[in-house]
Amino acid sequence: MNIRETAHTRVGGLIVTSLNEGDVDLLSKTYLLTQLAEHGYLVLRGFNHSIDHFSQLVRQSSGRISLDPARSFNGHTAQKVDAGFDKVGLHCENGNSPFWPDLCWFYCQHAPTQGSQTTVCDGKLVYEHLSPAAQRAFSAQEIMYTRRVEEQKWKTYAFYALASQENAPESLAETTLDHLLSLTAGSASTRITLNDDGSIHYAFQTPAIRASRVNRTERHNFANSIFGPSNHYEKPVITFANGDDIPAELLAEADAVCDRFTFDIGWQHGDIVLIDNTRVMHGRRRIEDKARTIFNALSYLA
Repeated sequence: MNIRETAHTRVGGLIVTSLNEGDVDLLSKTYLLTQLAEHGYLVLRGFNHSIDHFSQLVRQSSGRISLDPARSFNGHTAQKVDAGFDKVGLHCENGNSPFWPDLCWFYCQHAPTQGSQTTVCDGKLVYEHLSPAAQRAFSAQEIMYTRRVEEQKWKTYAFYALASQENAPESLAETTLDHLLSLTAGSASTRITLNDDGSIHYAFQTPAIRASRVNRTERHNFANSIFGPSNHYEKPVITFANGDDIPAELLAEADAVCDRFTFDIGWQHGDIVLIDNTRVMHGRRRIEDKARTIFNALSYLA
């Protein structure tokens, strides 16, 4: 395939541009994951594109697809990004839940004419530029997210997540808490309880500084969702694992360092972005062009 590779910003990311409008799903899984391990995120630009091409690329590059039950579906892979119009803080997609995918994908069907940009922030750079005291504080203990999730949402997630497995429920109505718990089996970091109204309450404990699951040698990435949104869901309570609040001065330092290394994607029609969701956080500027149309997909390596 005839492509050109250029840096996305002065500090990271990679733009892979097709010089002959080749089909984007001809990019191999090995190539994509090798480049992703080095650069943290990729912008695929100038390729022949469509929802079908995007979905095929995601499926062939992933071991398993994940879906967000609160988003509108477009087939069994892509979902439309419809999280209102306000600014969205930096986060790892689903990073405040036990169902944290390895890869986060975006497909820009219609680019905004002004503002409305998706942003990216490399957690490797953030960690390297935090003060030693902040590095120690965030490494000393994990973050705890607790929240309530409505019955329809957790059942929808479990139903689709188990669709190809032997223990898959036959219908949404037959999906039970045991089905959901099977997806966290063996994980000591998650506690899920069923409420009287059918909703669940979960507590999810996870590091704020983590190793990438795409590049295991990258062990110190400030990659989390402590600044993230709660669109479509109740706002989680976020504390240290011992229940203490995260100090305001620690949050302020992390926010300032993140801001230094936050960059716009610079959407063009047909762009596809692939993010290591365990290293690079993403967010969004306020939506100024409501005609912007972007689809999202989430997946696991295995």
